Amino acid sequence: MNQPCSEPLAEARALRPLIEAQADATDDAITLTEPVVDAFVRSGLFHLMVPRALGGLEADPDTIIDVFEELAQADGSIGWSVMANASATSYVAFLAPDAAKEIVGKPGGTIAGQFAPNGQLRRDNGHYRVSGRYQFGSGIGHATHAGGGGFLLDANDQPETLPSGLPAYMCYFVPREGIELLGGWDVMGLRGTGSFDYEVREQLIEPGWAFPIFESEPKQGGALFRIGAIALAGLGHAGWGLGVAQRALDEIEKIVEGGRARMGGAPLRDQQVFQREFAQKTLALRSVRLLVHDVFGRIVAEMDRGEALRPAQMQEMTAATAYMTEVCEAVTLFAYRCAGSQGLRNPSLIQRCFRDMFTGGLHVYVDRRTYDEFGKGLLGAS
Repeated sequence: MNQPCSEPLAEARALRPLIEAQADATDDAITLTEPVVDAFVRSGLFHLMVPRALGGLEADPDTIIDVFEELAQADGSIGWSVMANASATSYVAFLAPDAAKEIVGKPGGTIAGQFAPNGQLRRDNGHYRVSGRYQFGSGIGHATHAGGGGFLLDANDQPETLPSGLPAYMCYFVPREGIELLGGWDVMGLRGTGSFDYEVREQLIEPGWAFPIFESEPKQGGALFRIGAIALAGLGHAGWGLGVAQRALDEIEKIVEGGRARMGGAPLRDQQVFQREFAQKTLALRSVRLLVHDVFGRIVAEMDRGEALRPAQMQEMTAATAYMTEVCEAVTLFAYRCAGSQGLRNPSLIQRCFRDMFTGGLHVYVDRRTYDEFGKGLLGAS
């Protein structure tokens, strides 16, 4: 088992010099470099969201958001990759204890993958026979295990039905040697995340290595895991977006303090229009930071009191994360536009923030359609 760090946020802050020094190399390698991976293994931050019973940190929602914000503020790609790994690795809470221990029982035991239903599972003599082809396996280059999603099919190739009446949409996990990386990660933003396509070769797994994604009851761990697998991913996205947007604001502040001005114009920092919008964007970012901390923290506290997770709570968590991302995009775009030509030429940190934010903002989790279901609930509409 890992020896958990006692102060995850302090650990994340201590890694900032290394992250910043390795950012360009990570971009060039299109995946995390060995020094970065080794540092995160030693820090235990890959296991930020792993139950304590399994040797993980099982951090509270505020700490999780703060850690991911800190890492993304240091570098968007590295922050995203660690966020994706830590979020996926949290799913060991829903697996059989022996499977979970096999994955995270050693330092560096880490999951990556996409959990869209692009694969399939079939029953086979007490096992599941699994296979699938997936995209966007962020952090899969250094992961020890890969995950996938798919329906559990019956003999007629139809999804089995869960006791609730829902189709059996499952998450499953296999060792790294059971997949083939397919490449496919040639992008402008989040280049260093190694979000490669991959194929899970047909193989047998024990049933304890899979669980129904929408009806997942944790087998280990506390209230954090009772918000479910989908919402656990939202915690990561919340912290990541805040970090990139804050770095964009930090960078434009440095640029205007350096005297940025258009020819014949007053310095940007002395212009009332810039001053007003900089203040507005700063306040907007602070506001959505409080929003996601409040929503996730409050709902985990409700789980800790023994309440059952309600659809309205799920809708609020996804909608809050999407709204936070929308605000972070506006903050980052403001900073990039104000940078003028200083944001055009590499190396440009503000340009990297822009590229990363508008790539991460395309993720399905923060799709604006999440507002629809939340709005229906608020209005009592069907």
